[in-house]
Amino acid sequence: MSAIANSTQIFLVASGIAVGAGVTAILTSFVKSLACKYQITDAPNQRSMHTQPMPRVGGIAITGGFLAGILYFLGLGYIAPEVFGAIPMPSPWLLTAALFMFAVGLCDDLRSLKPRTKLAMQCTAALFIIAGGFRFNLHFLPLDEMGTLGAFISVAFTFLWIIGIVNALNLLDGLDGLAAGVTLIAMVSISAAMLVSGAVVDLVLVTCLVGALVGFLMHNKHPASIFMGDSGSLFLGFILATFALPVTAQPTLNLTFLVPIFALGLPITDTLVAIVRRAADRRGIFSPDRDHIHHRIARRLGYSHKDTVHLLYGISIVFGLTAVLISAASNPVAIALGLSLTASFVYFFLLKLGYVRLVVRPVTVRSGENRAAAHSPPQAVQPGK
Repeated sequence: MSAIANSTQIFLVASGIAVGAGVTAILTSFVKSLACKYQITDAPNQRSMHTQPMPRVGGIAITGGFLAGILYFLGLGYIAPEVFGAIPMPSPWLLTAALFMFAVGLCDDLRSLKPRTKLAMQCTAALFIIAGGFRFNLHFLPLDEMGTLGAFISVAFTFLWIIGIVNALNLLDGLDGLAAGVTLIAMVSISAAMLVSGAVVDLVLVTCLVGALVGFLMHNKHPASIFMGDSGSLFLGFILATFALPVTAQPTLNLTFLVPIFALGLPITDTLVAIVRRAADRRGIFSPDRDHIHHRIARRLGYSHKDTVHLLYGISIVFGLTAVLISAASNPVAIALGLSLTASFVYFFLLKLGYVRLVVRPVTVRSGENRAAAHSPPQAVQPGK
């Protein structure tokens, strides 16, 4: 019986990814032609890595492929319920808020919304999903015993988490295939962490999003022929931020709150470095520049566009494996070792890129005579000399 259940799940995952990827790939070609026809493009500027106008509304294809996967699973459950049973669908709260974020991003791609307007819309979506019961759990704090204050801390942290991740992924979208690939790695990492920690994985949500990302990467990998735009990055960032919340509810050594933080370690690190860097330069933390991690890898290390993306994929995998280790390990020593190694890796990586400076004080080495003279007791001065 379990073998049948396993084979059914494998079929659902494989077919769902195929549907999402196929529909997204087709939609991307269609959206690309429309964007070029109506000049909905991203013109190159001093901060761009591309040299010619690029269609920037690929988020339409990503969202369309994702929704096609949802409809596919709904159809399977309706047509053959005796075979597939009741296929649990993603939370309507999550879907509604994610589609709202897609609409906000699409308006920005088409009309260039003011930053304050975008932020206000992000806050609205975050408050909506919090009202639906989604929370970032902090097991190391006795929030239940703190009453109203504990509830406020939980809501505030969840709110900041969602807003932070949405904008972090938006900032990361600077190279061909980078944001889509990092999202794909993070989704797989969080899903694996949820499985090993005993949390229930939203199979339909993961399958549909992975399929959409695979289909979009066919057109977005270097050299890309279309960008996802804010319609894609805001949609993906919101789903990532919200999807990661249930894993924090698993009280494994009170450290599961670190799972989504490490799974999304690359965009979080890039955003924190950007904030600190801009604050040190006395610039607005949201002011654009060309000094993100992917910029420095290409500039300081001499990596090509493609190699830079592959390196950042590898770093995302390191973060993802750390997240899975935190969920899987029951030994605090093993977790501490994994966290220490990852922290050391990040520190030396940022040191290599010039974000961190290693201060070494020079030591003056004297010659033998000078050293001896320096350590010899002072001679008494005789009168008359």
